Amino acid sequence: MEKIEYRVRPVTRYFVTRYSESADGRTGDCSEMGEYQSQHVAQEVGYALCKAEHERLGWPPGDERIKYPAPEPLAAMSNPANT
Repeated sequence: MEKIEYRVRPVTRYFVTRYSESADGRTGDCSEMGEYQSQHVAQEVGYALCKAEHERLGWPPGDERIKYPAPEPLAAMSNPANT
């Protein structure tokens, strides 16, 4: 007799997104910049993209108009499964 089984399994992926909002706050846009299997890689890519845009715009360090991705927790950085 043939057997068939369906299962649902969790999958963890990390998406880098970019959100922009107009100066008056009335319109916004969200774009997906990439999908990664590793949180560490996604953090590195997100930071690099943000830094490059920050430099391209010429805004001063600490400017509140641009927000860098939150740093990943120390536990995640030391977990080899996340690299």
